[in-house]
Amino acid sequence: MSTRRRVLALARKDWHELARNPQAIAPLIVVPLLLVVLLPAGVILFGANPALTSTVTGLQSFLDHLPEGMLPAGLDPSQTIVYAVVVYFLAPLFLVIPVMVASVTAASSFVGEKERRTVEGLLYTPLTDRELVFGKVLAAMLPAVGIAWASFLVYAVLVNVLGGPLLGGIFFPTWTWAIIVVLLVPLVAFLATALIVMVSGRATTMQGAQGIAVLVVLPVVAIVVGQATGLLLFDVGIALAAAAVLALLDLAVFGFVVRSVSRERIVTRL
Repeated sequence: MSTRRRVLALARKDWHELARNPQAIAPLIVVPLLLVVLLPAGVILFGANPALTSTVTGLQSFLDHLPEGMLPAGLDPSQTIVYAVVVYFLAPLFLVIPVMVASVTAASSFVGEKERRTVEGLLYTPLTDRELVFGKVLAAMLPAVGIAWASFLVYAVLVNVLGGPLLGGIFFPTWTWAIIVVLLVPLVAFLATALIVMVSGRATTMQGAQGIAVLVVLPVVAIVVGQATGLLLFDVGIALAAAAVLALLDLAVFGFVVRSVSRERIVTRL
């Protein structure tokens, strides 16, 4: 069997295990629903209500510090809120989706095999350590990217259907969002997955393995805080810079994970 077939066989096995776990599936539905349906729909439908800006943490500060020239000319206050939130404010928050999905799927990799008492059989397969790690990363990364891309399609249709009449036509997506979806989502998903797989090889519970996802979420939180305080705006330049940094991090982290995950260490922690 070729390397590609061995890796895909391992990934398919993990997908079948994930599909049989309702506790893992639930957050994969709830979080995207909140970020790409409920939150943008609320902003578009109630954008003119002052209670909205006081309810969403950091939104009023973000609107106050939004640089001039970032919005189309001639928008009234309600249109300004809708455009600014849909195009800019929610952009970095969207990256929470692949991180969250990866944290759920990747945490069940090695540690999930331990809990199901199937890890010993896995470790004695013909897979090399690199193939074993790549198969586990792939099994968690692909659902994370797929759910994020599906969420983006739902988000794009929703904001254009609800917000288009208010803003005079289709206004989404923008180039920043194109970079987020095409580049940042796979890169963030890979990084989160690789880190969690590494921890999963050492952890004894899935909750402990999922804790490493916080390290990937922190930069996203930093961007949100930066937007709210006016220090930076998540635009095309920031998105491209983030993609370049993440690509380098992905390569470095994957190499480190392959070196750190060994059959002997996993067996001794059973």
